[in-house]
Amino acid sequence: MSISSTLVDRAEIRFREPAGALGPFVGCFWIVTADRDATIRVVPDGSTSISIQLDHGHPPDWRLRGPLLRPDERRFQAPTTLVGIRLRPGVAVLLTGAPAHTMLDRHVRLRSLAAFQDLVAADLPAVTPERCIEVLEAFLLRRLEHAQLPAAVASALDAIARAHGCLNVDEIAARSHVSARHLNRLMRHWIGYGAKRYASIVRFQATLHEMERTPALAPAALASDNGFFDQSHLTLDLTRFAGTTPGRLATTGVADFSKTRCDDLP
Repeated sequence: MSISSTLVDRAEIRFREPAGALGPFVGCFWIVTADRDATIRVVPDGSTSISIQLDHGHPPDWRLRGPLLRPDERRFQAPTTLVGIRLRPGVAVLLTGAPAHTMLDRHVRLRSLAAFQDLVAADLPAVTPERCIEVLEAFLLRRLEHAQLPAAVASALDAIARAHGCLNVDEIAARSHVSARHLNRLMRHWIGYGAKRYASIVRFQATLHEMERTPALAPAALASDNGFFDQSHLTLDLTRFAGTTPGRLATTGVADFSKTRCDDLP
């Protein structure tokens, strides 16, 4: 079973749409109820997330997962409930003020960050998933009401998305009206990696989407259609970002990893 850029095994998932004002900043709220030995694998897509783990006998613990360069897999030794939301690229910096590259491949406890003290201190008399979503949504609405990404970063993200990652750095910089050097500094600060690496992640996501739509497509054609130099280049990127080969992805079934909105709701 899958949600966005996450593969989930031995778990149930429920979704809830966020308030309309949060649409430009987040995807869906999600509740994952995991059995013992459940696994969750998140693959890179430029997003981050805020979540809370609800375990019997342990206090709730809010965490921020930073942008990923490699798959992030968790296995649970006991039944667990996770509640959270994905943040679109750059939104973690709006909330924390910290450069995104300092959060790469990290899980940060929010009680250690001053910017989140009103979230972690919020009253949770009944620690239910629904109450956690209410508290998190109210926090995000307060903090993001007048927020926005720098124009050059927003322009670069849009250009890369429209081209499915098939742009070089000079082309992205020209469309963003900044130098390539300045663009890479901005992207590293706001997204976590430079424009070239982010474009390769978007291309990876576009490839997964095409693998779902046309599972019988030959690897060589898949590579050509998605802007890879050749089949070995495709294999290298999918292995790096998904943690497995194109052949294995095709035989086990590929979810639509590219969604960031709530269009997977029933």
